[in-house]
Amino acid sequence: MYLLISHCLAVALVAVCAWTDIKTRTIFNIITYPTIAAGVAINIITGKYENIMGSLIIFAMYLFFFLSGKMGAGDLKLAVALSLLLGLQLVLLGSLTAGVILLVWGFASTWYRTGHLHTAAMVVVGRLPGGELP
Repeated sequence: MYLLISHCLAVALVAVCAWTDIKTRTIFNIITYPTIAAGVAINIITGKYENIMGSLIIFAMYLFFFLSGKMGAGDLKLAVALSLLLGLQLVLLGSLTAGVILLVWGFASTWYRTGHLHTAAMVVVGRLPGGELP
């Protein structure tokens, strides 16, 4: 029963956050904080303390990206909420999949726009054509 509640809550969370992020470029605290609280409560009730520990790992990983300016705090809170609801493995797999898709997209779009394979490869490895780091 709690698994169904967690998954339904995760689907609703992703749908609402995706819509607000596309429309306003913001993931609202009023959505993520109650979901994090509900996730902690569900995991304590069901005894899934590994999800709580996994959310701390996700928090540390995403905090690095937030502090480096690569993503916003809403993304961090969304990832923590999802790890509480779905577990560490699914969020890590989703993060890795998204990263690979973005690398391929960045390579293909840069190659298409510039017509230079070298420039596209430099974008993928994190160096801009002028030699400076992004």
